[in-house]
Amino acid sequence: MTPPRRQPDLPFSETLAAEPDGYRAGLFDLLKAGVYALLRRLPVGFAPAFGSAVAPLAQWLNRRRIFARRLAWNLACLHPQAPLSDAQALAGERLWWRGAGAMRAEYAVLERFRDAGRVTCEGPLPPLGQVIFVAVHLGPFELAFDMVLNGLGRSAVGTWQPEPSVLSNRIVSRLRVRYGLFAFPPGQRSARHLHRCVVGQGFDAILFVDEVRDRQVHLPAFGRPLPERGNAVLAVKLALRTGASIVPVHVLRQGGGRYRFVTGAPLSFDRSGGGGPALTAGVAAIDAAIEPLVRANLAQWYMLPELRLPGFAAFPGTPAQ
Repeated sequence: MTPPRRQPDLPFSETLAAEPDGYRAGLFDLLKAGVYALLRRLPVGFAPAFGSAVAPLAQWLNRRRIFARRLAWNLACLHPQAPLSDAQALAGERLWWRGAGAMRAEYAVLERFRDAGRVTCEGPLPPLGQVIFVAVHLGPFELAFDMVLNGLGRSAVGTWQPEPSVLSNRIVSRLRVRYGLFAFPPGQRSARHLHRCVVGQGFDAILFVDEVRDRQVHLPAFGRPLPERGNAVLAVKLALRTGASIVPVHVLRQGGGRYRFVTGAPLSFDRSGGGGPALTAGVAAIDAAIEPLVRANLAQWYMLPELRLPGFAAFPGTPAQ
């Protein structure tokens, strides 16, 4: 029998992003807030359909931005069927933008997907003992948090990287209040909270290992050196310290407002000796688990435009960056 899910003995305010003094919502933020309020009142399937429908406008407005060019470059370089024809490349880009648009709108209703029967679970149940869940930004990735907590019934905490937009951060935080997630933003205070919850109190952890750090996505490595810092290293350190299993999880969009939540088998790596060799082995095991998954679903990988591969030139005739 699964024990009742625990909550950290911390105020939820410890999970909030810092806000600039004197912040006042502008016209765009007020419009955005109104749209999210409306989406919450509509049937659950309307939000992803709406986000996908307005995505072509966002794609057109951002067509000259460097990140949009980087997205196209990365898709062409990493796609399993590369080299792509022009039609295949354009179709992949359109699919990415539609998925990103749907994902943004889904923050209005995401905690309702599970009860609405829109999420299919696949894969083995995680071990009964402590688990460090490692995830990637595929599909409506926030759903991975909700499914670990409320689908699997795990007592878990996480981390997150706030966005520049104050309103976006507030929308995410309100969503997490609704489904019960404590995810800590960067900082020493948050690191102490995470350590106390996971090492001291036996909570599971949920860590996204394809995060942006120093303007780069370090995992999947795609043949580059494995990172020596970041969430993947933290996941392995926590697993070595607590004896927890490392279990990969991800979410994929199935179309029609339906989703697939997948748990993997616990990762196997040599933990003997601890220290550097065990850390490297653990990060390599994480990378081996997530790279084929990301390659196979590039159009659903939200971090695709944040990846800075060698050889990319923002404009023809300019140096690679």
